[in-house]
Amino acid sequence: MKNRKRFLDGKQKQDGIKRSLVSRVDWLNRFRHWYMGGFSLFRSLFRIHAAKQTIAIILFILSVAFLMAAFYTNAGEFVVKVDRKMARDGFYLSEIPVFDERLITLRADALVDATNVNIYNIDEDVMDIDGEHHSDDVFAYTFYVKNLTGETKDYRYTLFIRNKTQGVEEAAWVMLFHNGKQEIFAKANKDGHPECQYSEFEFPFQEYALHPKEQQTVISNRNPGYITQEVIDYHEFDSLDGIYQLVTVPFASEKTVCTGLRPDFEHDGMDKFTVVIWLEGEDPECVDAIIGGEIELAMSFTY
Repeated sequence: MKNRKRFLDGKQKQDGIKRSLVSRVDWLNRFRHWYMGGFSLFRSLFRIHAAKQTIAIILFILSVAFLMAAFYTNAGEFVVKVDRKMARDGFYLSEIPVFDERLITLRADALVDATNVNIYNIDEDVMDIDGEHHSDDVFAYTFYVKNLTGETKDYRYTLFIRNKTQGVEEAAWVMLFHNGKQEIFAKANKDGHPECQYSEFEFPFQEYALHPKEQQTVISNRNPGYITQEVIDYHEFDSLDGIYQLVTVPFASEKTVCTGLRPDFEHDGMDKFTVVIWLEGEDPECVDAIIGGEIELAMSFTY
């Protein structure tokens, strides 16, 4: 009996040890299970977070690329823009009057390797052709502005110089048509007077002049206008009587060609603009020193 009891006691001890070991293993397995589960969850969350970060970075890069594409311009490119508020309200741009596309930015390619010409060399139908229609030495671009705001609005436009090199702006002349009426702009001469041109014949586009009496005058020996002896000798004028003088409007500032106000622009109304740019050979500042230079203009619309 004693031996059997000892045997039973020993077996119970062994069973207890086994149960203790099993319990420890069980807790270890549970800990390992929790640890592996937590680690797996952490890795999953990390992967999700990393994926979100990657997507965010990609979207950011694409956004930057889009903005760069939207605002980048090539050298000499002519850009027309409507500001954000006008765009939100319903002002749009188009190269054609149909307005199949409602745009807030337009671009015209640069005119490359242009040489000096005269206003007489500009095509008579320059304002009748839509979009970009450069000739060999004359930049020409026609576009339209439309009011779809539902209200009658005023707006302002500014034609300005974005970039210039080698003094090209000294000889660059700009003719701006607005709804069929034109003005001719040029930088004032070294004496501070408007740049002028002289001829025995009437100047072209006079019938479209916004201010015809100011743009073209007739000079005489008694009233010589702005003509200089150098110009008289150049043209070999024997007399100034009956000579026509084309008077330009000086640039508004070093960087601004002109500004204008368009009042009472009705809903569904459409305005037409044509911008013509050339190097005027009759301008005294049109000299060899400007060869290879560049000028880049742009036009903006605001309230």
